[in-house]
Amino acid sequence: MDFSLTNEQQMLKDSVEKFVASEYSPSQREHLLHGDGAFSAEHWQTFAELGWLTIPFSEEVGGFGGGIVESAVVMEAFGNGLVLEPYVDTVLLCGQLLARSGQSDLVERYLTPLMSGELQGALAWQERQSGCSLAHCETAATARDGGFVLNGKKALVSNAAADLLIVSARLGDQIGLFAVPSTSPGVELQRLRLMDGREALHVSLSECPVAQDHCLSENGLSLLEQVVDEATVALCAEAVGAMDYLYKATVEYSKTRKQFGQPIGKFQALQHRLVDMFMHTEQCRSMLIAALCAVSDNSPDKTQSIAALKTMVGKYGRQVAEEAVQLHGGMGVTHEMNIGHYLKRLMMIDASFGDALVHRRRYCELNYAA
Repeated sequence: MDFSLTNEQQMLKDSVEKFVASEYSPSQREHLLHGDGAFSAEHWQTFAELGWLTIPFSEEVGGFGGGIVESAVVMEAFGNGLVLEPYVDTVLLCGQLLARSGQSDLVERYLTPLMSGELQGALAWQERQSGCSLAHCETAATARDGGFVLNGKKALVSNAAADLLIVSARLGDQIGLFAVPSTSPGVELQRLRLMDGREALHVSLSECPVAQDHCLSENGLSLLEQVVDEATVALCAEAVGAMDYLYKATVEYSKTRKQFGQPIGKFQALQHRLVDMFMHTEQCRSMLIAALCAVSDNSPDKTQSIAALKTMVGKYGRQVAEEAVQLHGGMGVTHEMNIGHYLKRLMMIDASFGDALVHRRRYCELNYAA
């Protein structure tokens, strides 16, 4: 099979890589981390002007008409440069839920400004007792006065700058999805900084009113699972980009760092470890391609492919990052050295929507179920 990119996809890849190379040096990234929301609003507007925020949406709603492959192309380049902007949270989670809800009023009200860079979004699904299960939801939605009232708490909501929250809440024996502006009455936000320097939110909902037309779906679990699975593939593409950077940066370092009068890259034991880093990276890239094909073709085995990909990325991503840190010596974990920041980001990706152990169990249940 031909796994090469089309001309349009290659142009997209080149433009994103060019932007990352010019705008994301370690010093530039460090400066952005201390800004509002821990990312650059100017960069986000540039994404909008270049059309990157419209990529996964259909032409009927004003999008580019791309798919999961184009999203992965963007995210791999972002991972290579540790880009901070909340592309997954706003575009691939919040945006896709809006676009696939079938609610034309919500699309016009929120998706259009989202694609133009005027609105930030986030998915509020995780709770303190939910683990990694999308179906475990204690936040309650109660029908009242022709609309709904939400009560509950959501933890670790990515993207502290979100203007719109897509909240999952139990509605009877089903899971409903609701569009809740972050400034709504009854919404209390607590900001916190994550291990990788990005900012997230704890969200408390107390008698929060939601209009009927702000309900994306009263039975939205399957939609939520589909969107999260595809966002997980995009996160894995980001991880592959980060792994590729770590491998190449470590190879270059091994050519210049000298010990016993010669570059450390000449020691056979270290060469073996560099080869392992390369093999782990390429194995994850192969799994990524397999998952992209499965999602693009809507294969019956796509869920297994995504679980296998997340398992491999979680396992080998951390191994590659730890090897890079160790081969750089003690300075590999210093704040001034870029390598340690990649390790932290890969650990956060592993923890998102279930770590490697969770997805290994998921793969076994799906693949070997009687």
